[in-house]
Amino acid sequence: MKQNRETAGLTGRKLKRLLHQLCERAQEDVRRMSTHEESATHQLRVRVKKIMALLRLANPGIEKHTLQAMRKHLRAVKNACAGNRDHVVQGRLIDKLTRRFHLAAKHRPQLMGQTLKAPPVSGLHHQLYAFGQLIDSTCIQSLTEEQILEQHARCYRKGRHLMKQAFETKDKRTLHRWRHRVKDLYYQSLVLPHLRGCARRIRRARRLGQLLGRDHDLANLATEPAFAMRRSPWVQVIHEHRERLRERYLSLGHRLYSPPCTRFSGKILHSA
Repeated sequence: MKQNRETAGLTGRKLKRLLHQLCERAQEDVRRMSTHEESATHQLRVRVKKIMALLRLANPGIEKHTLQAMRKHLRAVKNACAGNRDHVVQGRLIDKLTRRFHLAAKHRPQLMGQTLKAPPVSGLHHQLYAFGQLIDSTCIQSLTEEQILEQHARCYRKGRHLMKQAFETKDKRTLHRWRHRVKDLYYQSLVLPHLRGCARRIRRARRLGQLLGRDHDLANLATEPAFAMRRSPWVQVIHEHRERLRERYLSLGHRLYSPPCTRFSGKILHSA
């Protein structure tokens, strides 16, 4: 049985409600940080990424200066939680590579710097509260389903363009931008499950985001002094692992973005 259009489609009213719900859950994540810092911090960062992806869908219903302020609050939350999270991720990555390439324990370098203190929850609450107030000041509820899908197609188009660039260059900035657009496509697809081919896009975008994220972590690790030393086994290890990842994420990217942009737009508008 086909879903009722009103039930299946994502209207502006539903999108605004989703943004409010995500903001409220982000506040809950902040409250959990006092007892479950690592898991709550990770969940908060994921929540903020979801919000930022959905803001792209809501773009036509938000004034430019309001959108800039909203993104500023979200970046403040994400950046405040970045330090400790990055330190944990790098430590796990080093352990994984040490085991995978059978390196001796003596070759495992230690990360420089001390673990940062958890960000003050009062500041995080303030940023999220301010963001929630800004949601109320927008006209997101007036957006039509067609306007939202046009923004979804725009995100797809940007990601496909960056994928083509990634085939021609190994530029870190290009890969970083592509990774963000892949994440946007993934989170947007989660709230648009009724669209044709969405389940397949969700699986592919999720996996592609993981591969690009792993490459990003390796690129950052390679800049650490302990990993860039001459004759260090890590230089070759990281290079080889990134080359293998490159083959995989370019292949998967081609499959994810296989429909041309015009065809993709036609498919999603027709299935809405």
